[in-house]
Amino acid sequence: MITITEARKEILKSHPRIDAIYKVTGIAKYVADWNVKDVLYGAVIKSKIPHGKVKSIDVNEAKKIEGVKDIVTCFDDNTIWNAGEKFHRRRVFTDHVRYLGDIIGAVAAETKFSAKIAAETVKVEYEEYPAIFKIEDAMKPDAPKIWEDGNVKGPLVISYGDIEKDFAEADLIFKGNFKTSRVANAQLEPAASLAWWEGNRLTVVAATQSIFGCREGLAKDLGIPIENVRVITYYKGGGFGNKASDMNYDLIAAILAKRTGRPVLIEFSREDEFSLVHGRWGTDQTLEAAVKKDGTILSFRIKAYADVGAYTRAIGKFVEGPESYYSTRSWYSEIYAVYTNTPPTGHMRAPPGPQSCFATESLIDEIAYKLGVNPLDLRLKNAVTKVHNSSNLTSNGLRECLLRGAKEFNWYNRWKKPEKPKKGEIVRGVGMAMAAWHARVGYGEAKIRLKPDGRVELFVGVVDIGTGAKTTMAMIVSRYLGVPIENIDIIWGDTENTPYSIGESGSRTTSFTGNAVKEASLELREKILNLASQFTGIEKKHLEIVNGKVVSLDSSIEIDIGDLLTKTKTDYLETFVRINQELDKNMERLSFAAHFCEVEIDTETGEINVIDYLAVHDSGEIVNYLTAENQVKGGIVMGIGMALNEKLIFSDYDGSLLNGNFMTYRLPTIDKIPNIRVIFVETEDPYGPKSLGEVSIVPVPACIGNAIFNATTIRLTELPFSRETLLAKLDESVFTKV
Repeated sequence: MITITEARKEILKSHPRIDAIYKVTGIAKYVADWNVKDVLYGAVIKSKIPHGKVKSIDVNEAKKIEGVKDIVTCFDDNTIWNAGEKFHRRRVFTDHVRYLGDIIGAVAAETKFSAKIAAETVKVEYEEYPAIFKIEDAMKPDAPKIWEDGNVKGPLVISYGDIEKDFAEADLIFKGNFKTSRVANAQLEPAASLAWWEGNRLTVVAATQSIFGCREGLAKDLGIPIENVRVITYYKGGGFGNKASDMNYDLIAAILAKRTGRPVLIEFSREDEFSLVHGRWGTDQTLEAAVKKDGTILSFRIKAYADVGAYTRAIGKFVEGPESYYSTRSWYSEIYAVYTNTPPTGHMRAPPGPQSCFATESLIDEIAYKLGVNPLDLRLKNAVTKVHNSSNLTSNGLRECLLRGAKEFNWYNRWKKPEKPKKGEIVRGVGMAMAAWHARVGYGEAKIRLKPDGRVELFVGVVDIGTGAKTTMAMIVSRYLGVPIENIDIIWGDTENTPYSIGESGSRTTSFTGNAVKEASLELREKILNLASQFTGIEKKHLEIVNGKVVSLDSSIEIDIGDLLTKTKTDYLETFVRINQELDKNMERLSFAAHFCEVEIDTETGEINVIDYLAVHDSGEIVNYLTAENQVKGGIVMGIGMALNEKLIFSDYDGSLLNGNFMTYRLPTIDKIPNIRVIFVETEDPYGPKSLGEVSIVPVPACIGNAIFNATTIRLTELPFSRETLLAKLDESVFTKV
């Protein structure tokens, strides 16, 4: 006799990507791979100045180029791209250019080459305005205005508690200034969109992270009913947060397709992808901490400026996060977004997370050093118990992450008090940092159908941008329905035939859509067991579904679930579920991480290498260990790039991007990636799995910076850490005589 518990032991906990074979063999069809009859190719007309007004556009010569079918400019079209700018109305084709390369029109032609040449041939006359490329210049009272209401938005404030009281009661005040650079998303698939119309109905094959977010944006921006918009994304080659709504190239493809009456494909070059599509903003942060002599951190006060470029697609604040993972009595962040005549900014994996964590965790490390205490002990003392000193957590594995990481990393034996190195030495040091990220709950839908052949169809609106979402959803069905994953077919990536999903952004897919899939699986399981009970006469409580078969607990029967439908003459069983979970009042839900690393530094050359890295994460229940571990490793690699290599460089002359391709933008290479170990602390959370993908990058730059300090006593306060800065600081004040 088996028990339900024993039956459930066959739960799948790790599985390769179910679509991996399609990707590695080239069968997977990305946007630019679609072969559509009579397709035209689009190219954008870009401004040749960084700031000014378009006075006139002459398209006559461009129209003479063979194959050109249509040219649209800012004088022909006033469409607003609502998701394109946080604080203002941004036009798809602007007549007020705010950075070199701002889009003022587009061309549709029979070939990509013709479209590109025509776009470059268009003659534009400008009224040129003064341009500003640095935030310190943009903030001057007499600075030329990039937007009519000025260059600075703010203050944007995050606060709680009595900041003045806590600073007055502090024994010690610590202060630091930290800067982070602009960084590119640098996903493999460049921006692309294919659009066509059938009457008043629009279909867009989009390189998006959210087919429903893209659909909603297109309908709103084009002023058409949402039911007249279909968005398809079967495969997406990375996104990292910036493509969760409709993009301007989606709108441009749709506009050109409407004007020409033919399908239009737009695909950006790698250089266009770097400069026209939005990357992470840079920050300049000044922090103060109010601290008691015993190491209790009473309060933080932050004043920050974010370099957002000419446009910003940010939704939340530009500096935020640490106020959620420290138990301070008060907090005050005063944040300003500053516009410059440089390429735009937007979301990138945990948008404000690593910048904010770098500043706060570096200052925490400095406080520990000045107090003469172990950095781990200081964090354990001040780790969050109540968010904002008021809200309870649904689950909290932060302390366990810190303690488990300390044990696995052998922290207390490997950590030493920082000492000045001798010139020419190869020195090592260890560092750590902790972080949290939101783990939201919300709206999700799922539909599951069992067919007489025993196969299960899962209809789900995920996109899967490299996060393994399709595999995760299938594993949830396998686990809660009790069928082999090989028997599950996924229908995904098309608003026409899948239920709503929030999309792969904000670390929400598993919490939102995954929980809907779980509930749908459980409902379908009940339907199958009810039918089996009626057919066999055995009470439902004595039946279970194991490996795609209905079995009785005394092993007297075993019926394939497909055969059950055939025997009962049931065409199919289906369930559709909508969920809309909300947290209870005064509750907060967070994922946590504690990272530990060791660096090796050549004090002769300034070269910094990360040689060991350990990440311990509380993301609740882990659905797929293989994907989860790879997600964390991917985030750490991106964080290493942000810490040591990556920086978008803009010209002081015209604000143009100087390193906007994979040849000149310094992504981390395999020889710079250490052995990365990942451990999961699986807390029990009433809402199931928590967020994972974004929090993995958040502590990385701070962790590496703290390890550099431990090795050298040099506190590097600007990202990325350059060997030139390190050497200058070593020469200036650290080297001891040999």
